[in-house]
Amino acid sequence: HSGIVYLRCVRHRGSRPVAAMAHKPASAFTAMMNQRQDWPTDGLESVPACPVCGSTSRALLYEELTDIVFGTAPGRWTLYRCIQCEAAYLDPRPTPSSIGLAYTHYYTHTTEDSPEGRPKSPLVRLLHGWVNDHFNARYGLTRTPASWGGRWLIPLVPFFFAKSRAKMRHLTPPLPGGGRLLDVGFGNGSFLKIASEMGWRAEGIDFDAKAVEVARARDLNVSCTSVSELAARPCNESYDVITLSHVIEHVHDPIALLHDLYRLLKPGGRLWLETPNINSLGAVRFKKYWRGLEVPRHLVLFSPSSLQTSLMNAGFKQIEQHWHGMAALSMYSESGALAHRQDTQEASRQIIPSIAAIIDEVREMMQPSRREFLTFSARK
Repeated sequence: HSGIVYLRCVRHRGSRPVAAMAHKPASAFTAMMNQRQDWPTDGLESVPACPVCGSTSRALLYEELTDIVFGTAPGRWTLYRCIQCEAAYLDPRPTPSSIGLAYTHYYTHTTEDSPEGRPKSPLVRLLHGWVNDHFNARYGLTRTPASWGGRWLIPLVPFFFAKSRAKMRHLTPPLPGGGRLLDVGFGNGSFLKIASEMGWRAEGIDFDAKAVEVARARDLNVSCTSVSELAARPCNESYDVITLSHVIEHVHDPIALLHDLYRLLKPGGRLWLETPNINSLGAVRFKKYWRGLEVPRHLVLFSPSSLQTSLMNAGFKQIEQHWHGMAALSMYSESGALAHRQDTQEASRQIIPSIAAIIDEVREMMQPSRREFLTFSARK
């Protein structure tokens, strides 16, 4: 009903995709794309109106887009921009029954907080230790390795502090007795693990059976189901907190999803979600090579105003936008790699960011409407 038929949570830098198999460098994509088949015609559906606001007034944004991020999904795609709400959407797009073709070799099954296969420089290891020390002091966790002093140093650097809060999804420890939390599209379950350590009764849902299997092996409370199925049950208003990290852009009917989430929250409950911002500085700079496009898995890309209006129309109040620190640094390195047909995994490990990324990171701190990610929280 809500369109979450084949959902696998996108994990960007900080909550980014992790390879379940060997990554194919983007430089090898070109020949593959030239030989790749088109998307099956019986697996396409027309989208004559904006999935966000319903307007039929639109402008062509990009055409002949291909899957340059993973290089596995067939087809060439056209992205339109809604004149009324400024959201962007694919037309035509994969149907709910065919969208699985876009996830044939998708990254989600490896533990993202595992150091295996992720070599780090001494500086990165030190920063990671400081962040863990900050988490342990602020949230009562026992993360390791933890480097002394992080609890004081991280809050002093706005970029690091904002990044650490976004990684925790601006969550605070629950009241005595715990609270109930639902993570939609939990990926490999790393956030669920953190929330559980904080004292939350954390649950996760995902349509990826393999992701469910991996999460259960980590003793996490997860199930293979959808938001619409949960909302259809008689026990609504069940959760104190619901989170979605880079999920809503994958959904065929994002507005129905928001209404279902509203029904699942308790009165006063909190929704947290994050999604790429089609109005970001990076989207303007890199155009069709911007990492946030990721066709055809990203069906809808919100603008700040369209997401805020959608939340209001679903009934949410106290809507607040947050800053995901350092997002421009990672998005710029990967977008630049896509533009030059280079390996995005290698680019994301760059220690020294580009001057443009540093400048725009500062600009995005001061300009919420231009940030790479739309990070919002709202209350029922």
